[in-house]
Amino acid sequence: MTVVDDRTAVPAAPVEHRIVPALIGTYRRHQVVYIPCPYWCTEDHMDSPYALEDICHYADMSGVQVSSFLDESTALYNWWVRVESDPASGDPRMRAAHVLMGDDSAEEARLTPEMAEALSDDLISFAAQIRMAALTARQANRVAVA
Repeated sequence: MTVVDDRTAVPAAPVEHRIVPALIGTYRRHQVVYIPCPYWCTEDHMDSPYALEDICHYADMSGVQVSSFLDESTALYNWWVRVESDPASGDPRMRAAHVLMGDDSAEEARLTPEMAEALSDDLISFAAQIRMAALTARQANRVAVA
């Protein structure tokens, strides 16, 4: 334990965690507590008050958007992915770091690292198919021009 001042002690961080401040309570009545936070978490646990059991850890989000040349302002698909952990969950799979993936609909997929790796393999194969389709379209356009 690390002593911050005469009245406050901060617990030592578990392996691969750091101790960070978190705002606990309601907007009208809240306090700062110190919680273990995984090194990969980029969430600001001070941005608004939480119930302690509602604190989740999130990594930065990455994404890809698919648009149409007929309407580039509208995304047909907007896939995103990030690492998540819900330390207060009753489900041990949710407490463990896992991959959270969504498409801006109400549904989200939660993947184990193994599931995410298998999906990555499928997407790499799909990306090769997209590249082949682009090559075929490009060649077809060259023939049509010639």
